[in-house]
Amino acid sequence: MAEKMNITEPLSDYIVSDRAGQLPQPVSERAKIHILDTFGAMISGSALKPATVAIDFVRSQAGPRDPTVVASNVSTGAILAALANAMTAHADETDDAHFPTVTHPGSVILPAALGVAEIGHRSGRELVTAIVLGYDVMCRINKAFDRGWMGKRGLHAGSLCAVFGAAAAASRLLSASAQQVRHALALAATQASGVNTWRQDPEHIDKALCFSGAPARNGVTAALMAQAGFTGTATVFEGEENFFKAFSENSHPEEVIKELGSRYEILDTSIKKYPAGQPIQATLEGYFTLVKQHHLDGRRIQKIVVRLPDTQARTINDRHMPDVNCQYMLAVAMLDGKIDFQNSHDFERMHDPQVLELKKRVELVADSELTKIFPAVRSAIVEIITVDGGEFKILVDRMPGAPYNPLSAEELEEKFLSLSIPVLGEQRSRTIAKTVHDLENLADVAMLTALLSR
Repeated sequence: MAEKMNITEPLSDYIVSDRAGQLPQPVSERAKIHILDTFGAMISGSALKPATVAIDFVRSQAGPRDPTVVASNVSTGAILAALANAMTAHADETDDAHFPTVTHPGSVILPAALGVAEIGHRSGRELVTAIVLGYDVMCRINKAFDRGWMGKRGLHAGSLCAVFGAAAAASRLLSASAQQVRHALALAATQASGVNTWRQDPEHIDKALCFSGAPARNGVTAALMAQAGFTGTATVFEGEENFFKAFSENSHPEEVIKELGSRYEILDTSIKKYPAGQPIQATLEGYFTLVKQHHLDGRRIQKIVVRLPDTQARTINDRHMPDVNCQYMLAVAMLDGKIDFQNSHDFERMHDPQVLELKKRVELVADSELTKIFPAVRSAIVEIITVDGGEFKILVDRMPGAPYNPLSAEELEEKFLSLSIPVLGEQRSRTIAKTVHDLENLADVAMLTALLSR
């Protein structure tokens, strides 16, 4: 199928078209919410190890001095800025998540687009267009693959496909021709990479590189190479040797251009309410809902049973990182009565005797019925049993922040400020939020990136 269907040409033509810039107002508004959310992830993540090692690395590299590395005093070339900003965006699991593909587009697409927009003094409206376009390309190509088949072979589909979204967003901001875009897509395919060995890294650095840093860097590299005259095959998705054939036996390339320009992947992307991994969002919402409704004292809880879809349960079962460890997060929720950026990223506290004792009260169960509706619905069943015999249970199937129950602009701004103010201060954080809210009227993205530097 992949050898016969023409994908590369119509995709490239759309990327450079006027049509791609004619976004419905709800899509533009949603894009601004995701841009602000990703800035929040970058700013809050800037102090975590995946971000600090990336920032130190790009600081040490010689090269042109232009694009800003968010929440730092570093400016560097567009390629390295994309790498550092993307790793920073995915350093703390606060970034957005695309439901159908289980990917994190914001942490790839915004970092890839931001530096190119800053160098080119592009407008805020042009940045919004590039972001929406990047989400569409990244997520659609991901949908075209059999991700289960790839996963069993150790391939990370999200990383392999995200590079195309980054290349598309950067190419749009570089005012590339359709022919240059075709070359950029081919050059992106040549650099596509991603294996699931990140699961074995205890410090989240390899994951931040795999999910976000590498595809953002490589996508920008591909776009800049094409602009500089590099060439590649014009049929990367359907030629005799093509990207789909290389990485999957069961591909559906028609998904790449299906409803392009009328259906937008950013609308199927969630924003996390809590500063924690996506698989734990419904669990935390269920816990805090029961505590509030029934006036429960966390320290008087005898047992918590959490039921999740199979893959979600495996992802957060007693993991080595606090923000993706279900037992740890519920233990500190019981102790502190809240989850915030500090307690969700406290590695030392994972060894606290009180936390260890409360973790024993949490039972995590993979539920086959919930697995059937995943990934379209990220649900959880939470049951709390108190020391005096009370039993309380809730099904969370309308998770706040999900595409079918999105956070409002006001709720997102509150989240952003909670993440940004401790790093950049209140006045600047509120100015950033206001600037993004009015992004379509911003003449030069460099005015925004100046606010994001330290």
